[in-house]
Amino acid sequence: MDDRLDGLIGNPDMEHMVNVSDLVPPQINEKNLWLLGVLLAVFGTLVGTIGKQMIRRSEMLKQERKERESTIIFRVGLALQVALNPLCDIAGYALAPASVIAPVTGMDIVWNTVIAPCSLNETLTPRRLMSTTIIFFAATASVAFRQINEVEWTTEYVEMVLLQNRTTLYAICFVAWYLWNIIVQMRFEKGTPIRGFSLGATAGTLAGNMWCTKITAVLLEKCISGNCDPWSHWVSWICLFGAVFFATSNLYYISRGMQQHEALFMVTVYMGANITTNSLSAIVVLGEMDDAPWWKLTGYTLCILMMMVGMALLTSGEK
Repeated sequence: MDDRLDGLIGNPDMEHMVNVSDLVPPQINEKNLWLLGVLLAVFGTLVGTIGKQMIRRSEMLKQERKERESTIIFRVGLALQVALNPLCDIAGYALAPASVIAPVTGMDIVWNTVIAPCSLNETLTPRRLMSTTIIFFAATASVAFRQINEVEWTTEYVEMVLLQNRTTLYAICFVAWYLWNIIVQMRFEKGTPIRGFSLGATAGTLAGNMWCTKITAVLLEKCISGNCDPWSHWVSWICLFGAVFFATSNLYYISRGMQQHEALFMVTVYMGANITTNSLSAIVVLGEMDDAPWWKLTGYTLCILMMMVGMALLTSGEK
């Protein structure tokens, strides 16, 4: 046996056949991982759509006095919203820039437009179809203006991002918008389009603050790779708290909205506000378009404005 092994080892042809380097799998090109991130984000939109429609369906069953079925469907839909959907978001943001993932979430609108007329027997009016089309194509077109900047997310860089003046200005504007909805818009009569828009837009803007999810996902990815040093710094925990807060705080408003309004209206407003906030925070907070040429920044901004137009058009046509 030893003689035969020595013969194999001494044979150049056999050594080439068992070369260890040949057994090492090819390395994944990290620059192409954003494609996987996009796929995960698309899957997350499908899960999110199903969860929202289940919440709407639970209210319909409740009106039919089917309390037990209503409770079960509501809990399952809420679980999809709380657990699986955020996991897909975190994975997607760990692999791709926020400015790329933000428009992809518009697929939620497509799923909802296709499924809701069948699952909830809702009517797809011409205005709803037009508004949905405007928001979806504006979100999709914004991908053409994306700018991918390679950034090393260290705790020092994260701290600089959180403490910069424009982040403070963004936070002040967001709080003002939130208070305006709580104090003014939501005081309209239950079931009115303005109140429905306020519920959906408030939930969407809360959920759309994915900048902290992006930072948390990258830092978690580093820790999984063996570098957990960032988690000894306060900024990492602030971002984690923000990610959890924005992922859960919107559920109250979207649940109320889905119970009082049709999915074709509520999901479109929710996702339009979500994508708009996501895109704005990617520009203002994360600075992902800082090095972009003027035509990319202009095109990206116009896409955001078109999504706002789509939401206004939709709300004005509801009764």
